[in-house]
Formats: sequence, structure tokens, C-alpha cells
Amino acid sequence: QRSSWSKPPNNMPNPIVESFAVPPLGCNCTIIGDPESKDACVVDPGGNVNEILNKLESKGLTLKRVLITHGHLDHIMGGKELKEKTNCEIIMNQHDLGLYEKVAEQCRDFGVASLVAGESLPKPDAFVSDGDVVQWAPSYSVKCIHCPGHTPGSTSYYFEEAKLVCPGDTLFCGSVGRTSWAGIPSLQGTSDSQELLGSIKHKLFGLPDETVVVSGHGEHTSIGDEKKHNPYVR
Repeated sequence: QRSSWSKPPNNMPNPIVESFAVPPLGCNCTIIGDPESKDACVVDPGGNVNEILNKLESKGLTLKRVLITHGHLDHIMGGKELKEKTNCEIIMNQHDLGLYEKVAEQCRDFGVASLVAGESLPKPDAFVSDGDVVQWAPSYSVKCIHCPGHTPGSTSYYFEEAKLVCPGDTLFCGSVGRTSWAGIPSLQGTSDSQELLGSIKHKLFGLPDETVVVSGHGEHTSIGDEKKHNPYVR
């Protein structure tokens, strides 16, 4: 389902934006494309790579970069096939590399089918840090906001021209990311609830109120609505 986004500044055309849930755990995958150059990036390709590729093709887009918000299995599993088929770059924060490399252990703990035995996810092509700005198309860029808490390297991607942020599982509509992993050995000790709340209050809540929030799961919201109504962040 296509959403409408506000007109970007300087009379640039609206970026092409589409978000949709993908397996194995219903992560929201987001395609953002430049209607002029046809360059595109994909945030959190959890799975269903054929659907992602079909949507890119239907819009005439060429995938250049995969942006990973954090290293949990449901946000990263499609990256391998996407890279093999498009030669795109995979970008993430280095603090989550340990989680990313332990995807097989995560799959075991969550009862999810893993990669073929002996295979691993491709090494990321680049690591981003807090405040980095990545030019993903000739006229468009994305700001990387390090938001630790749900994971050590959780990163929110702020597309200013689209007035859109993809925070992964840091912030949800009316909720916040999980930080307790009882019974999940592969994620033990990787989250911090106070750090999570600090990331939301001091980083995400500094974005303009009208910024659309495409969370890692569930319905979309806005920064303004979460500042007013989110019961976990006061």
C-alpha cells in the first residue's frame, strides 16, 4: 500500500516510498527511490526477496544500497540474496556486527529457518556512525542516527526530503523496543532499557514533529504523536 509523503524542498519530486511487511517475523521493509535517477535503497530486507525485487522493477528502480537498522535476524536475512542479484552495498553500524554474524544462532533461538548450512551473510560493505550522511541518489541523502538500546548498534535512518524516519525496533506506535531476552541465549545482554529511552528522548524526539515514523513492525506513526501519547517515554 502506497503512502503519501509531503513534498520535499526546492521543488524536487517526491521520493518514491513504499513500506510492506516481510517474513519471517513481519518486519516492515521500506523502499525509497529517486524518481529521476531511479537509484534506490532498501531498509531492513528481512525476507521475501522476490517481492522486494518485483516492487523495485515495477517502479523502474535500481537498488544501490541496503540500510540495516540493527542486526536481528528478521531485519537482515534478505540481504544476502539481494546483494547476489543486484550487487548492492550493505550498510550498518559496526556495533551490531556481532549480532549480524550470529544470525544462525538467532534463527535457532526463534525457531526460524536459517541460511543453508555453511553459508553466512555477506560482510557489510560500509559501517555508519552517528551523524553520518549517506548520499543515496544524486539529489537525496539519509542521515544516520545511532540509537543504542534495543541493540548496541541500532541506527535510525532519517530521510529529510521525504520527512520520514526508519528507526527499526527502537520506537513503535505507542510502544518501544524490547530489551528483555529471557530464553533467547543469542540475544542475552545485548539490550539496555535506559539507553533505549535516552535514544528516543534525546535523538528521535529531536526530529520535526511531522516526521513519519515507519517502525520495524506494526503501523506507522509520527514523531509528534509519539511525543504526545507514547506511555513508555515521559
